[in-house]
Amino acid sequence: MTYTLSPVHLAITTALVMMSTPGFSAEKINKSDNKNEDNEIEIVAVTGSRLIRPELTSSLPITTVTSEDIALSGLTSITDIFTRLPAMNGHQVSIDENFGADARNNDGRQKIQLRGLGYARTLNLLDGVRMAADTDGSVDISIIPTTMLKRVDIKKGSASAIYGSDAIAGVVNYQLLKDFEGIKLNVSTGISEYNDAPTHTFSFVGGTSFNEGGVTLGIEAKKIGTYNRGSRSFYYPDRSSHKVDGIFEGTNWLSIYGPDGNATYADCDADTATATYYMMHRNNGTNGSSLDDFSPFSATYRGQVGQACWELEEIAQEEAEKKYKEAHGYNFQSETLDASERTEYSLLLNTYYNFTDTLEGTAQLLYADKENYAQEAAAVVSGLFVSKDNEYNPFGRDVRLNRRLTNLNKRNTTTVTTPFHVRLGLNGELSENWTWSTDLVHSRYEAKTTYPEALNRTLLQDSLSGPEVCLVENNCSPLNPFVDLEQLNGDLLDAIMVDGIWSKHKATTNTFNLSAVGDVFNLPAGTIQMAVGVEYRTEEASNQFDDVRGKYKLVGNLSQEDSNVPPKRKIKEAYIETSIPIAEDAYLAKHLSVELAVRYSNYSDSGSSSTPSVNIYWKPLAQLMVRANYSEGFRAPTLFDLYRGKEVFTDRWYSNSSDPCSNTGWEQLALCKSFGAKVAEAEPYQWSFEMGGNENLSPETSTSRNLGFVWTPEYLQGFTATLDFWKVDIENAPERLTRVMLRENARTNGELFADLIQRNPTTHVLEHYKSIVINIGKTRSQGYDLDLNYTFPDTQIGRFQITYSLAEITQGDNQYLGDDEWTPYIGRYNNLETKQSFGIFWNKGNWNSSFTMAYGSKAFNSDEDDILDLTNVPEKDKYRTARDFALDWSPSYDLKTLTVGYDAQQYGRFNLTVQNPFGEKPPFLDVARGYDRGPNPRGRYYTLSWFKEF
Repeated sequence: MTYTLSPVHLAITTALVMMSTPGFSAEKINKSDNKNEDNEIEIVAVTGSRLIRPELTSSLPITTVTSEDIALSGLTSITDIFTRLPAMNGHQVSIDENFGADARNNDGRQKIQLRGLGYARTLNLLDGVRMAADTDGSVDISIIPTTMLKRVDIKKGSASAIYGSDAIAGVVNYQLLKDFEGIKLNVSTGISEYNDAPTHTFSFVGGTSFNEGGVTLGIEAKKIGTYNRGSRSFYYPDRSSHKVDGIFEGTNWLSIYGPDGNATYADCDADTATATYYMMHRNNGTNGSSLDDFSPFSATYRGQVGQACWELEEIAQEEAEKKYKEAHGYNFQSETLDASERTEYSLLLNTYYNFTDTLEGTAQLLYADKENYAQEAAAVVSGLFVSKDNEYNPFGRDVRLNRRLTNLNKRNTTTVTTPFHVRLGLNGELSENWTWSTDLVHSRYEAKTTYPEALNRTLLQDSLSGPEVCLVENNCSPLNPFVDLEQLNGDLLDAIMVDGIWSKHKATTNTFNLSAVGDVFNLPAGTIQMAVGVEYRTEEASNQFDDVRGKYKLVGNLSQEDSNVPPKRKIKEAYIETSIPIAEDAYLAKHLSVELAVRYSNYSDSGSSSTPSVNIYWKPLAQLMVRANYSEGFRAPTLFDLYRGKEVFTDRWYSNSSDPCSNTGWEQLALCKSFGAKVAEAEPYQWSFEMGGNENLSPETSTSRNLGFVWTPEYLQGFTATLDFWKVDIENAPERLTRVMLRENARTNGELFADLIQRNPTTHVLEHYKSIVINIGKTRSQGYDLDLNYTFPDTQIGRFQITYSLAEITQGDNQYLGDDEWTPYIGRYNNLETKQSFGIFWNKGNWNSSFTMAYGSKAFNSDEDDILDLTNVPEKDKYRTARDFALDWSPSYDLKTLTVGYDAQQYGRFNLTVQNPFGEKPPFLDVARGYDRGPNPRGRYYTLSWFKEF
């Protein structure tokens, strides 16, 4: 058997090429090149429409990825493939990466977004119906077993008129196998060049058909290993000064918070404008019982007479910490796992039965059990005060303790996810030209995360205080904070450690829909088609938490959270879509048609909305198609935003710098001016932060415009080019932006958001604020996509194909309440201005190979630069100024993949994939920016796969 590589297979094998021709299929490309294109147009149903129509008339570009493409890519999940697609802009969360400041945020969910517009604005469908979203509106696509996929259609652009809420950026439709015949086995194993991070996958798909129907069963098991950051030289501190082309590349992972710990204190004299900050390091082999056991690291700063002591101390502290890091800095990355460790099991059952020649019933069941383990460095214990009256304190004065209790306060989490999806359907014929279908769908997503023991900060602080605070009746006894970790044990330590910490998220979506599609009547240019339908949907969600965090203040910034069960949301919707042919085979109009659609949606908790769309398809020539789209969209508030329970953070180990009354330009704000002076920043543990829901939220709305061209020249057989321009404007966007609320409160002399902000009545220092989501923002974004694909004529050395894809965002701006100007967000962090992909593919006989590369442009990384002086720049202009003059840019990157495959016929097909074949190092290592921007720190990664169909 000779394996022929189709362009879609070639292009998506490494998922770096976007085949934007709607309905692109391997069958079509494999047709004879001599056939006239008009004869090749098939009648198909495409994602993003309910109509059956010519495949070249999709209003928006569609990328198609098949299950075989995913398997042959050698990547461990479909998310890893999506992150390499140019249209998938913005931060994509993958199982190969450990994002977030701590492991508690890494629960194994995988999320994607189109065009950098946010997770909740990309609608994810399973066989055309909604999947249960988590409480924040995002969908964990890792619950879908990749080997049971038939294909994935990615439609870029608003489709709210067809699918309702959330489809502002586009739609991703995962279509499962239904009528598979035979048996398919897939086994793969992967390992890094460092002999770690193993990945093992086994899948079985079996199907059969009988006289009236058929059944398909799929089973998938996956084991994904990880590695410790300490095994990579990338995390060594000496990489902090590394630069490429003059651009800062690394991060200094050294921390003053180490296992041995240090004590700090400051001496300040405002009359002489002098402050000295001391860091006392306990020498190795000592127990900290005398001053001789400590080595001092100090710095003195002299400012202006009358300057606040906290300002003087802050600068002196920075210099002292710098000296301390150089001598005793602790590389905390050595304790961190760089990716999730996962075990996954999935089961899919898909059946259909023909009751009559015109009536078919379908049943679908999907269940998965996924366990995700993540580990971050131990939590920091900082800001604890050791009283001068503590019997173990050798300093004779109060000191502050900084320490990382590496063997006590681990930050490792285990999350178990159990999605369940069942669908029962009927479809049949109403007449010769009309069909109908109905579905009843139950989709459920449930995840429980368990946490390790955590330190009771209150009791820990009491044990470091004097006898007047540390009382026996409160189970307190004096604790020596300077001893080695092994000596921290006993009854007190048992009392300090708190367990039973967990959280559980559950979301359920129940859907009933009824639709009909058919021909209305004929026109000279063709037949008018119409699709009508109604849908009733309920959505439920809940966040449940342990009651431990409500009783104790815990180390590690584990917030106190209230469980909440929002009321059931009820959605009623109706839609109509019609396609009207205007001309066919006319002068400068080989084809011209118009599609109109409108959808009415009524949400029980956020009102009603009607969203129209207009699409135009025009083929002035046989080789050229022009497509245009205008559509309105909306996104209802998530249940999380509406009804989120109270979440209070009290263990704040950093100061609050968002208060506009403590920043430059305070005198220009009415409230700050009324205080008479610049307000001090809130010191650690002087302020608290609360989040919660806002039941008064309204839906956001959008307007989208698209203009595209598809060119398939007759004189260059095998060549396809598509060019699409797009623009999206979003109004009433819900945001949780504390700095904006604080600024508007200060600007309006405390009138706006007065119920959310609390200040000290004497010092006016910010003590507490409640950050809720409000309809505060606007977004405007536009860009273009270019896709080129050329399959060369066969040669003696084989068949070649080259592909190129470009997604350029030319504008991406936000505007918030009270702002006069737009603030650019594109080009910052993972919102890249440019993403490109290139691939070259070859096959001859039983052999095939490909080399692909994905490129991402450089990214601006901070609001301010260390060298750039923004002291006199107004707060609202700082981002734009910093971006225009910044030195802190992450360099551009490219991801390379090499694939070699051999079809051994009756023995199956073998495939070797090498990611990062040249062993390139990551361009930067700041975890907040994400590794989807460069070569993975795993290094060179090998995956060997075997496929066999029986």
